[in-house]
Amino acid sequence: MNNDKITNKVIEWLQEDEDTNISDLNSETDTESEHSNHDTESEQSGNSDSDNTHTPASNNLLNTPCYVGKDGTKWLMHKPQTTKTARQNIITKLPGVKGERDCPPTNFEEILAFFGLLYLAGVKKAQHFNTDELWSTDGTAPEFFSATMSKRRFHTLVQAIRFDDRNSRLERKKTDNLAPIRYIFDQFLKSCIESYTISEYATIDEMLEAFRGRCKFRQYIANKPAKYGIKIYALVDARTFYTSNMEIYAGKQPPGPFQKDNSAACVVKRLIEPIDKSGRNITMDNYFTSVPLANELYANHRLTIVGTLRKNKREIPPEFTNIKSRPLQSTMFAYGQHTNNSLLCSYVPKKNKNVLMLSTMHRDDYIDPDSGDLKKPEVITFYNLTKGGVDVVDRLKSEYSVTRISNRWPFTIFCSLLNIGAINSQIIYKTNTNDIFTRRQFLTDLCKILTKPHLLKRATIPSLGLSIRQKIQNITGFQAAPKENTPQGKPRCTYCPIRKNRFTQHQCSLCSKPICKEHTASTNLICLICNNPQDSDD
Repeated sequence: MNNDKITNKVIEWLQEDEDTNISDLNSETDTESEHSNHDTESEQSGNSDSDNTHTPASNNLLNTPCYVGKDGTKWLMHKPQTTKTARQNIITKLPGVKGERDCPPTNFEEILAFFGLLYLAGVKKAQHFNTDELWSTDGTAPEFFSATMSKRRFHTLVQAIRFDDRNSRLERKKTDNLAPIRYIFDQFLKSCIESYTISEYATIDEMLEAFRGRCKFRQYIANKPAKYGIKIYALVDARTFYTSNMEIYAGKQPPGPFQKDNSAACVVKRLIEPIDKSGRNITMDNYFTSVPLANELYANHRLTIVGTLRKNKREIPPEFTNIKSRPLQSTMFAYGQHTNNSLLCSYVPKKNKNVLMLSTMHRDDYIDPDSGDLKKPEVITFYNLTKGGVDVVDRLKSEYSVTRISNRWPFTIFCSLLNIGAINSQIIYKTNTNDIFTRRQFLTDLCKILTKPHLLKRATIPSLGLSIRQKIQNITGFQAAPKENTPQGKPRCTYCPIRKNRFTQHQCSLCSKPICKEHTASTNLICLICNNPQDSDD
């Protein structure tokens, strides 16, 4: 803003105050400048030209005395009061040598080995350990980690791993909040759906991947152990606990192909695509269950549901929510009037407790005899048996988790995919082979299979240390061929016996064979055979 604009702005401010006079203000400021206690002569000493003498003046905007240059530049007499750090003094890049980083490129075998170490860290329950403990040299760390790769290389892979093309990420994020992980996530789901067919009973529920970093769609769920994290909806087999389909809650997506309705009913209809019109049953909690959704799944998708209902649903009769006059362990049933495909149930297990159930699978008011004095309806017994599919997967994931502490939400989701992938792969392996493996043993064997190609390749590095080479031999049983103990550039003498192990740097000038001094016939470096050909003929 130049001086004319400043003057005009000051005049506007002064005109708003009826009691202020511009001339009086100018006279007051001149008086204040003349009586300033600041020593102006000392600061202008050394300049004898009267034209160059700077006279003190006041800053009309800040009411602070200042000096004025010949071109109108103003300099405050006193230091301005501020606590903010100047923007120009904020350093965002650490000092150091510029140029390419000394980081060798990775390959397919090394990435598999990296995944194997993550699984092994999960087996050792070391997801929250400092990596110094896994690569310790005091004999307390497993030798598998240091044999596979160095600690520095492991850190480099953790920091550098990405799951999409960084060059096109900004463009893709305009239409998709999940752009950094979208491709890997979709490919993983495609493989899960194509590899296994779930049983007749499925469960739909939500997972929460613990994460407290910056993420626009991070959620807070009070009844989850992690409280804060990334919410993932999942379709899981209620019997084998195989995860068939998932969907990440990404908040409100930008306009485009990934903009979807996040209502519970729409989420369920997207998750059931792998089992659509297959005649299966889905168990859900009261977040997903509703009467319109149950009727639609039954009529249009040939699927039944069993789920709890919230008491504020408009379809529930008042008699089912008023339990003050009802005895304990009593049950009320109601049936769909038009479609005759739904069962509504109200059960009172204890005082002031009402369990509302909706089922399109059950047809009668059967009481489970195995419940004894509790007199539970069969629909509640079935719900209790099949509701925990997603909860069991969550428990299995946390038991041997590969997750590392990270502030990057795509890496957190990827670690969750590794955990789910290990669970699904064990289910598929058990189905194909009928072998009984503990989960710990299966993950250990998986780690060895993933790291073996990289270990064998690393064992062939000539400069590899002897201790590392010995560790690789202990793990894989691979032993590199022993090197011939021959000095560099010094072959053995052709005519000396091998037991003498006599090396030489001389050769025959005629036949070019290595010869030692004992088998040299003359000073011209000619071997005995070339010097006396008749001996060779005899």
